[in-house]
Amino acid sequence: MRNILVAIDDIESTTPASAIIQQALTLARPFSSKVWLVHVVPQPGLTPFTVPRELLRRQAASELSHEHKSIQSLTRYLRDNGVEATALLMEGTTVKTILREADRLDADLIVVNSHRHNLLYRALLDGAGERLLNESSRPVMFVPEQMDDLPARPSDTEAGNRQAHRHE
Repeated sequence: MRNILVAIDDIESTTPASAIIQQALTLARPFSSKVWLVHVVPQPGLTPFTVPRELLRRQAASELSHEHKSIQSLTRYLRDNGVEATALLMEGTTVKTILREADRLDADLIVVNSHRHNLLYRALLDGAGERLLNESSRPVMFVPEQMDDLPARPSDTEAGNRQAHRHE
């Protein structure tokens, strides 16, 4: 494997300790592969009439700057750990952009996160992973999120305690 494309969907919560980054390290080291971290941001849509266009431009620029710094930090981590890595912050439709970049880079593997959602969510909203798998001519690896990466949920005991306090 010469080229591994790692699609980062949630740049805010992806850290060097995230399963997808650790998997990229595990895959790239033995093969001396190059890792391409790709984060796709949606194309800007039409501006609502009530919101000043300049305000939206400044907000979008601020968010892109933050996402750029985040993906650069992840790239630096991979490099510091002996893996050649390049960050790509791209604008477009997620699946089409990932597939186009995989072709352009001649990626031997596409690595994406696998999210834990209930059946209804997956059936209605989470078709990106399935579309990527169905439309890609390249192998796709799904990396499950670590439990540590998921937001903490209150235990049943804590929820019960809060419910009891409301009735007092």
